[in-house]
Amino acid sequence: MARLTVLLLSLALASCGSGAVEPPSEDRVSVTTWLVMTDDGVGEVAHGTPYRGAALAGVAPGAEVRSIETAKEDATAWTHAAFVGEVQAVQFFEGRDGTVAEMHGVAQHLAGPNGERIGMTMRQAGVGRRDCRNGRRLWRGMAVCRARGSKNIELVFAIPQYDGPFDRLASAEDLERAELQRIVWRPNA
Repeated sequence: MARLTVLLLSLALASCGSGAVEPPSEDRVSVTTWLVMTDDGVGEVAHGTPYRGAALAGVAPGAEVRSIETAKEDATAWTHAAFVGEVQAVQFFEGRDGTVAEMHGVAQHLAGPNGERIGMTMRQAGVGRRDCRNGRRLWRGMAVCRARGSKNIELVFAIPQYDGPFDRLASAEDLERAELQRIVWRPNA
């Protein structure tokens, strides 16, 4: 079953990108899916969902909501995160109106709208440099890219051992080493 999932994901990515698509390897990218993030949201959590523990737990069966401190692009913040078992899966950020304004998928078992997974390269995720911008402040040196065909989802890639320059998007050569760190949902991002 795992091999079939990898094969199907590889075929889906190959049909959407330009050039060769590198299939994900099971040792770097999970083939088990607990959650899928789409333009609509994750699980029962979507635009307008109240920022309350019980509502946020609707992200997945058996999810437990805990307070955490994490980094957004411009600052660190105390927020809530859904854990499935002991694995942190999704981080939630509150909007001014008391509803969920932003979600960050951080678990390898969460898939993006095109099958993107934490740990994938940009090529595996089917995005190119032209789809990206340079991250700001705490995400400086990272590539923040629009998910293919999505209006609400961005993919945040980090380059292992990247040493700059930080004032512009990394070179195409450096981005070859970039790995997906977060899948970010914002309504009408």
